[in-house]
Amino acid sequence: MTKPTSMTEIQAVNVLLTTIGEQPVNTLTGNQVTDVTIAQDVLNEVNREVQAQGWHFNTEQQVSLVRDGSNHVNIPADTARIDVREYDVVVRSGKLFNLSDRTYEFSSTLKADIVYYQDFNDLPDAAKKYITTRAARIYADRMINSETINKMTTRDEQKALIDLKEFEGDTGDYNMMDNYSVARVMNRGNHRRVI
Repeated sequence: MTKPTSMTEIQAVNVLLTTIGEQPVNTLTGNQVTDVTIAQDVLNEVNREVQAQGWHFNTEQQVSLVRDGSNHVNIPADTARIDVREYDVVVRSGKLFNLSDRTYEFSSTLKADIVYYQDFNDLPDAAKKYITTRAARIYADRMINSETINKMTTRDEQKALIDLKEFEGDTGDYNMMDNYSVARVMNRGNHRRVI
């Protein structure tokens, strides 16, 4: 028996193909049949969707953002989400925009929490499994719309999501005291209303 290795993108695409009874492929390069191209597109779509939620494996806290010569902050193309705690900002035209001052210009260095898109092959196995099973369900629904396949893949997707959330909890080093919602409830008794 061969030692298992981490899932590759081609293996994930082959999971999608075999879900609807298609033959697996040996390559994703060159001219492909429509089913392979659609499978790869669905996998990429779900990959972006799942990663954009922000997980421990693709989030960096307090990243220093450098201003350009115009005092604008350009956002890297692989940014899924960004949050600057000191300002109310959004991304417009690939740059940070300060909603309060209605300007692209910033006078100081900013620190941001950034969710980055990662290459599929660099993701942890739990994330690859969830992305692949979710993509397989969506792909099968779009291609053949079988109730039986949908039930089977929905169960697989739910199990994969549970595994991903367990992985997230194990690796994220989360503390309930670091969560605003929990801290608010814990401190509720300390702020008595005066009548």
